[in-house]
Amino acid sequence: MKDLTEYIPLITLTTDWGQHDYYVGMLKGSLLSSLPLVQIIDLSHDVASFNIHNAAFVVKNSFHFFPSGSIHLIMVNSEANASSRILICKSHNHFFVTPDNGTIGLLFNEPPEDIYEVPFTPDGSFASLPAYVKAVKNIMDETLGERITDFDKRIAFKATIDESVITGSIIYIDSYQNAITNISRSNFDRVRQNRNYNIYVQSNHNKISKLSTGYKQVDSGELLALFNSANLLEIAIRNGYAAELLSLRAGGTVRINFI
Repeated sequence: MKDLTEYIPLITLTTDWGQHDYYVGMLKGSLLSSLPLVQIIDLSHDVASFNIHNAAFVVKNSFHFFPSGSIHLIMVNSEANASSRILICKSHNHFFVTPDNGTIGLLFNEPPEDIYEVPFTPDGSFASLPAYVKAVKNIMDETLGERITDFDKRIAFKATIDESVITGSIIYIDSYQNAITNISRSNFDRVRQNRNYNIYVQSNHNKISKLSTGYKQVDSGELLALFNSANLLEIAIRNGYAAELLSLRAGGTVRINFI
């Protein structure tokens, strides 16, 4: 039998709508009514409301696990789009459909060149819905539309690096209340140069002097730091909720001092 993924498009959905409202049903119903053969995968509907940084983090760290040619719909803060258009982006052999609200710049380290627009009329409370369906049709028909360069080119915050200090920010709080930062393993290794270090989480009172390679390397209730599956520094408490117990929020500071 022929591999179905060769001819049935796969679409992922990332929204801030939650699991209980009817918006997800409207989107899925509209897609399946127009394109009955598509496969639809719920990536996340629990993105923090209006938080495009949160949405970009979820998609950026998961899309490459899907087959080439997958279409990723990101509908976070989509109705507040001042330019009244949806963008189609082709990158890494995947397609991304987002509002023109800065999400695309947050998805990639380097802004992609292939950006196309799908205009829509901002009438009603869910005016972008037909535009998303049209964008998927355009991708499947290989008629992506007009290429543009004047989209919102927002960029993600990066850790600052000095000779003996890396200062980063918390960029994501996961469902276990672990705090994920923008400090990468590669930057840590490059600056460390076999030196000892102290990791300070939001204040000098929360200090970690040794990286773990797993959560079980510390006692229950103990603070730890490790590089996670995305190769980003993560702060956690074994069998506890680090963000809640330490009052950590996105934007909070994590500093590494090398000795």
